[in-house]
Amino acid sequence: MTRPTGKNFYRRGDHNAISDISGQKFKRSQMQVNWKGQLVARDEFEPKHPQLTIRGRSDDVSLHSETRTQAADSALIDPPFDVSTDAI
Repeated sequence: MTRPTGKNFYRRGDHNAISDISGQKFKRSQMQVNWKGQLVARDEFEPKHPQLTIRGRSDDVSLHSETRTQAADSALIDPPFDVSTDAI
């Protein structure tokens, strides 16, 4: 018995299907569903890119235990010289 060639042969339990990318006819056993949900031939199959599955991490926004208030400038509060009018 000769082996059937092409895509127009009968195989029990296998049916013809059309590729969503190229529009060509293949046997269903020679096709796969890609990550987009398209039915494609094995030579048209492309796996999902790894960059599409990256998850972001949230930043730590909590306050640290060593926080301090900003100190006032001591030069403005206590001047280093006498500003009274009696010294003139």
